[in-house]
Amino acid sequence: MTSMTCDVLVIGNGLLALIATMAAQGRLVPGREIRHVVRRGRSVSTVILDRGEIDARFFVDTCASLSLAGPQTFESVAGREYIDTIAVAEGPDGRYALPYRAALAAGIDNALVIPSSLPSALAIAAAHAVGTAAALLARTGQPADQLDSATLRERLRAAGARL
Repeated sequence: MTSMTCDVLVIGNGLLALIATMAAQGRLVPGREIRHVVRRGRSVSTVILDRGEIDARFFVDTCASLSLAGPQTFESVAGREYIDTIAVAEGPDGRYALPYRAALAAGIDNALVIPSSLPSALAIAAAHAVGTAAALLARTGQPADQLDSATLRERLRAAGARL
């Protein structure tokens, strides 16, 4: 079995995975190749694939399929604002926002997810935000729940995101 190491591993396929990968400067692993995730304590440390094993410092799951992350219960509601908003999109009913806390994987330090229930425009903005968060976290080595969302928002605005 071959093994690769990277700072940020983006799990999934499609447009959201591509956007998150570009923002995170990580590696894209097509979701269909994933066999299982190895968890050590509160951290995800390895993804086992068809043809090898990837060790990563941080994981982004673009299809909320990490079985260890638990169900994503966030429901986007037009007009609702959050103090830790990291992604926004305009919809027919108004502005939709995603708080950073909705991307945290329950009980896991180094994994973020994009909730599967988001409107498509918000999901695209979320992929950029979550990938950017993963890159920041990989550089600092801190767990996801300790990231200052204000710092993330500054980084997103510098990259052209409208919040």
